Amino acid sequence: MTVQEIMRTPVVSIAPEAGLDRALVMMRTQRIRHLPVVQDGKLVGIVTDRDLRLSMVEKDGPQSAPKGLYLPALTKIKTIMVEDVKTITPIDTVGDAANLMSKYKIGCLPVVEGSSKHIVGIVTETDMLRVLAQLLTEGKRKS
Repeated sequence: MTVQEIMRTPVVSIAPEAGLDRALVMMRTQRIRHLPVVQDGKLVGIVTDRDLRLSMVEKDGPQSAPKGLYLPALTKIKTIMVEDVKTITPIDTVGDAANLMSKYKIGCLPVVEGSSKHIVGIVTETDMLRVLAQLLTEGKRKS
């Protein structure tokens, strides 16, 4: 089974210049925990719900924000996003995706095409659990 068969599309994403408040609203309304950061169609980073919680919970905001002036709307996604994003391609196997997610202890893999890192989908731990449940259910029926 390939990543293309289980990935989600279209991908909900955000621009690096957007405010943290926008990311929070998007994640809540879309009921997602991972938000790829995209500029000109290319993946440049990722923000998770945990990243947002940690940046907003601190009394004075993130370290990069001026103390006493922290407002989520004024803090840009690019200041908290992770830039070194592990990715996978549509033609890789689901096993490859599971191995990467397990090895790096990550909850999602953006799916990209080519060296341009054009994002075409996303695979999350929920998608992987769905595949596992499907395989286990099919295995039970065969027994």
